[in-house]
Parts: sequence; C-alpha cells; structure tokens
Amino acid sequence: MDPAGPHQPASRVHARRVTLRIVQWTTGNVGKRSVEGVVKRPDLELVGCYAWSADKVGVDVGELCGIAPIGVTATNDVDALLALKPDCVVYNPMWRDIDELVRILEAGVNVVST
Repeated sequence: MDPAGPHQPASRVHARRVTLRIVQWTTGNVGKRSVEGVVKRPDLELVGCYAWSADKVGVDVGELCGIAPIGVTATNDVDALLALKPDCVVYNPMWRDIDELVRILEAGVNVVST
C-alpha cells in the first residue's frame, strides 16, 4: 500500500524521504534545462517524457537533452504517460494546450509550468 494514501500517485518513500515521480512535457530549450535539473536531484525520478515531434518519439530523453542516456524514452502517448501515475508534470511546451492541461489535471497529476 502506498503510504501517501489510496488516491495519491505511487511516489516512492525511502526512510522518510519521498521520491517524486516526474513526467517532463517536451524537450525544447526550457524542457532540456528542466530534465537536467530533475536528473540531478535524488528526490526526483524522471519516469516519462512527452515528445511533441514525431522524430523524438522512442529516443532516450538524456540524448534529446544533450546529456548521457537515462533509460527513459520519449513518447507522444498521453495515456501511457498518465498511466505512469506521476506526482507532477513539468509542462514546458512552446504553446500551451488547455485541453492537454485539463486532461493532466483531471488525472490527478500536479502541473508546474513556466
């Protein structure tokens, strides 16, 4: 059972430290910096990444961001990303899509954006 409760995302709890599960939304200029910051933090785990352009689908997110591969591949499958039950989506597309944001929020996922 998840210590956060039955309606909370599947965060991992390590000896009183919570690791938050993060999905990055796009890997443009801001998204790349976001990924770099997430992978440096032991309390954050990048579990997925949304790719806006088809040529980025299936590519390791680290490679897309100019860092070492991290074992997470980009996808354009929103259902698959939400099924990962992230705690938060870091939403950095060039253009906001309100329907997309509503869908993420209705799935019970927190959103941070620039």
